[in-house]
Order: sequence, then C-alpha cells, then structure tokens
Amino acid sequence: MDKSELNEEEIQLWYKWKGSFHSIFGRVIKEMSDHTGLSEGDYGVLDRLDLVGDGSLRQQELAESMDWDKSRLSHHLTRMEKRRLVMRKPLDTDRGVQVIITPVGKSALNDARPIVSMAIRKHFLDQLTDQDVESITKLAERTKKGSAASYNAPTP
Repeated sequence: MDKSELNEEEIQLWYKWKGSFHSIFGRVIKEMSDHTGLSEGDYGVLDRLDLVGDGSLRQQELAESMDWDKSRLSHHLTRMEKRRLVMRKPLDTDRGVQVIITPVGKSALNDARPIVSMAIRKHFLDQLTDQDVESITKLAERTKKGSAASYNAPTP
C-alpha cells in the first residue's frame, strides 16, 4: 500500500475522528458562551493565567502556552482589557509585558468553569463506557508520543 495516500476507509476514519471532536468542542464552547458571554479565546486566556501563572504570566509565555502568535494574542488581550477581564503591565526588568487576571476576569472564569465542566460531562464523558475511557487514554498517550517523536525526528 502506498503510504503517501489514504484509502477510503482511512479517510472516513479521519473525518469521523475530526468531526466528533469538533462537534463536542463546539457544543461545549456554545454552552459556555451562551451562559457567560466568554469566547473560547477568553476562557483559554483566563484559564491559563489562573492555572499556569497563578494569576499572571508574561505575554510571551501566554502566547506560547496557547500556541498563538504574538499579534493574535495582543489583539485579543486588547478586547479583553476593554471588558476589564485582564490588564497588562510593562515589566520593570526588561521589555516584556505581564498579563494579569483582574477580579472581573477571575469572577467570569469561576462562573464559566462549572458550565464548561457540565458541558464536557454531558456531551462527552457521559457517552463513554469504562472501556472507552481506557481506550481513549491509551490512544491519546500513544499518538502524543508518536507525534512528538516524528516531530522531533531529524530530517534526512
């Protein structure tokens, strides 16, 4: 079999996998947004500031943690600042910028977390058997390791 092309069965499997993820993720984000007014990006920024940075992160670290380029994050933070969810403060020691979650942002995050949790449970976890959980866990670990190995592999 030619490894440079996918057969019909492989294509269908890929689209099922991708479609399932997008469908579940979309429903979770829609419920969160409908109940809180936060976007996916808002929640991602606030969640990372809280969990990874204990309330604040350098803007560059935040961009890297979200896999966003600096420009995208900067524009998004400007919109979030206008809504008082975050604030930016220049660092004294270098040219960096510190992004800080505000009390309004922390409150919005705290309001969103149970909604996100319930939506994940409803649209994903409640659909799974114990065997599904075990299989998904093994698959996720294997594909993550495989992707990292091939990503870091030296090019010929």
